[in-house]
Amino acid sequence: MEVLLVLNGFEINATVDEQEQVILQVASGELGRDEFTQWLRSHIVTLVDFTDFV
Repeated sequence: MEVLLVLNGFEINATVDEQEQVILQVASGELGRDEFTQWLRSHIVTLVDFTDFV
């Protein structure tokens, strides 16, 4: 998932531990699709495009 986001100019703004915890919650069924989508939307940031500075 992270590769897909980076290739599209985004990244997840959360610690590795937090990301791991969320993925484990999804895998165990503790966190549903809607909750995961909401979490992901609130933690996605746009990567800086350095070609804008050239």
